[in-house]
Formats: sequence, structure tokens, C-alpha cells
Amino acid sequence: MKNPLFSIILPVYNVSKYLRPCIESILSQTYKNYEIILVDDGSTDNSPKICDEYVDSNACVHVIHKLNGGQSTARNVGLDIAIGEYIYFMDSDDYLIDEQMLEKIENCITKSHNDIVAFKFIKWFESDGHIEECTFNYQLSVPSNDYAEVGIQLTNKDAFYNAAWCKVVKRSLLLNNNIKFQIGIVGEDNDWGYQVAYHAKTISLIDEPLYGYRQRAGSVTRNTSSKPLVDMLWIIDKWDNIIREEPANRNCEVIRQSLSKIYCNTIITFSKLSNNSIYYPLLKKHKYLLYVGRNRRVVLFRWIISLIGLKGLIAVLKRM
Repeated sequence: MKNPLFSIILPVYNVSKYLRPCIESILSQTYKNYEIILVDDGSTDNSPKICDEYVDSNACVHVIHKLNGGQSTARNVGLDIAIGEYIYFMDSDDYLIDEQMLEKIENCITKSHNDIVAFKFIKWFESDGHIEECTFNYQLSVPSNDYAEVGIQLTNKDAFYNAAWCKVVKRSLLLNNNIKFQIGIVGEDNDWGYQVAYHAKTISLIDEPLYGYRQRAGSVTRNTSSKPLVDMLWIIDKWDNIIREEPANRNCEVIRQSLSKIYCNTIITFSKLSNNSIYYPLLKKHKYLLYVGRNRRVVLFRWIISLIGLKGLIAVLKRM
């Protein structure tokens, strides 16, 4: 396909159980002007064979087989060869729940040509098959396509997500600003999402769940080691330093508001780990973030800390 509107990039690593349903959910879309880029990240199961089968039978599917380097490297490699006007990073164990998803996104693009089109999602729990619907909506009190205006409204109502799989982004925005996924960290979507937020000018919202986010044991997001804490503190510190340089930049205010929620999650992660005292000074350094956020968890944590302090909050969370 010479001029696809979408390049859909799937990092693939030992997901043979899930890969076919994921790819089929794309191929069944009513809108067909897309390319699928499968990046086999050194899989040791049947995933490479499945990738090759789809390449042989579908002209829109391409595959790269590479040595294992992690999800970030796979996504970056996919972006390097993508030619679509918009980039969509999808996880290869998830699926599209609406056959008109790409058509609905294309309609938004035709109307506005905004930098980003974001949409909602459901969570599907593999253990028992139950579905958790979205707990937020994209209904804005002040309709706008200005990224800063929309982003601030979304952070206030706890509807701002950095995940790469809940938005499509103009390829030119990514390439012109050298936006890549940070290699070697857990939660790389947060750092990538803030890079996008820093540079974006416009956004469209689709107030419908279009994506199925599979919840499964053993996935990256289930990691319980100290690394997620270390990496989230690194992301908070990095972006706190960046946004302090531009206090009047409204896109930076979106990032600051989002960081306040991420900071709450980091406190929770900190409380669940033993031998974590080495990280406490950096955690305490960013406590001010609790005084800039407006979502419910931030407000609750701020109130608790006003009563019993940060260490008191950590002690309470540790017992939960």
C-alpha cells in the first residue's frame, strides 16, 4: 500500500496464544487503508511462524524479525519503517473491539486533521472473562481541539492516559520531534506520552470504547520488583525538571497535572516494597505534585498527608 493512512505497529514477543485474535481484529476492520507492521522481538515460541503466515497471505502485513531488545526497541524499529500518516502502537495480546474503529478515527481525521485522536477502552480479564467498562468519559465542559485545553480538562476528571494504544498520533509529530520510546525502563508509555503531550497542538476525542485491554498474569504491567518504582521516579524527576523550565507553557501544565496522579501511584508502589528507604528522599522531593493535581486520588492523598504526613500515608498503605 503506497499511501496508508494508518501504520499499525505491533511488538511481538512470545504471544502465540494471543497473536491471531489480535491481527484478525485489525484485518476485520471496515476501513482498509492501513499497513500492519509486526516486529518479532526475538520470540522463542510459535509467534515468528504466525507472523510469516500473515505476511504471506496479506499484502498489508509486514514483518521484521530481530534479536530480543524489549518492547521499546520493537516499537522504535517499527516506527523507522512506517509510512502511514498516523501511527498506532497496539499491544499484540490485546484486540480491537469495534470493527468500525479505524473508520471512526478516519472520520475524525477527515474533519480536523488533528495531531492526535484518542479513544476509550475496556479491560478484559483473562482469568474469568469479565469486562471492566471505562470509568471515565470524554465529555468536555468547554469543547475544544486545543491540546492544552483538552488535556487539562481530562486530567481534572481523571481521564488522561499516556498509554500508546489508546490514541493514534501523526507520524510527522513523532518524526519532527524525534519522539521515541525510552529503552530499558518499565512504564515507557508514560515517558513517551509526555513527549507527545509536550509537542502536540491539537487533539480529537472519540467518546466510545474501541480497544480491548487484556489483563493477564505474567504481563509486563504485573511486575512487582523494585524496577517499576525506580523507573517511575526517573520519569517523574525527568519531567519535573523539564516542566519547571517552562511554567507558562500550558502543555507543561497538562504534564504536571498528570504527574500528580503518577506520583500517587508511585507512593503506592513504594509502600508495597521492602528495603525501599534508599528511594525515600527522591519520593519526598516531589511531594509538591500533590498540591497541583485535582483528581480524586490526589485530593485524598493530599488530605491524608496534611493529617499524618507522607510517612504516615506510606504506613497506612503498607497495611492495606
